[in-house]
Amino acid sequence: MALRIKAEYVNGKLNPLEPLELREGAVVTVSITEEPESQGHETILDATDRLLSAAPADTWDNAPTDGAMNYRHYLYGHPREED
Repeated sequence: MALRIKAEYVNGKLNPLEPLELREGAVVTVSITEEPESQGHETILDATDRLLSAAPADTWDNAPTDGAMNYRHYLYGHPREED
């Protein structure tokens, strides 16, 4: 399972900023990337991560693959265009 979270480094310890769904005693590998100081603005990558992590895990399994070609169908109910 791959999991990406934000944590804060305080007094020599990393403190997760969100709950972790790990079993007690789980051994994990941690990769650290320091983020630049925020100026109170959410970056597009942070917004994307936030929105994607809020969706249920199987959300994209049944998503249409012809969205660009048939956007009128999905947005306005027009007939679908075939390849």
